[in-house]
Amino acid sequence: MSRKFIRPSPEELQLQATKIGLPEREAEKFFNYFESKGWKVGKSPMQRWRSALANWKLNWEERRRGNGHSAVSASVQNIVWQKELEEIKGRMRNIRDSYSEHQSWAVADIIRWRELKRRKDELKKLLGIEI
Repeated sequence: MSRKFIRPSPEELQLQATKIGLPEREAEKFFNYFESKGWKVGKSPMQRWRSALANWKLNWEERRRGNGHSAVSASVQNIVWQKELEEIKGRMRNIRDSYSEHQSWAVADIIRWRELKRRKDELKKLLGIEI
């Protein structure tokens, strides 16, 4: 007896993606793709979205490793990621430096800091840098 498919929320999907090491951007692509297809695989309703997400990750890793891409484009991608990482570090430093040691942070800056930290950690993973 098969269970009725329950569409994941974007938050639930992001949580699962984080657990399996899939970047936030790829999880968004997965969600948008299957949302646009009505959560169907071909003509059949999707059965297990977590399994589909795990397969999406495997395909993403193959693309990332360069299957179908040259080593040069992988090097260029690493340079782009490294540049983005440095920009994020600078933005985080600017937020931190805009407050005195005993001053409370504004909620908007706390939220932005967390977003930047998540992306920074994601880039470090992509670049193979210890977090």
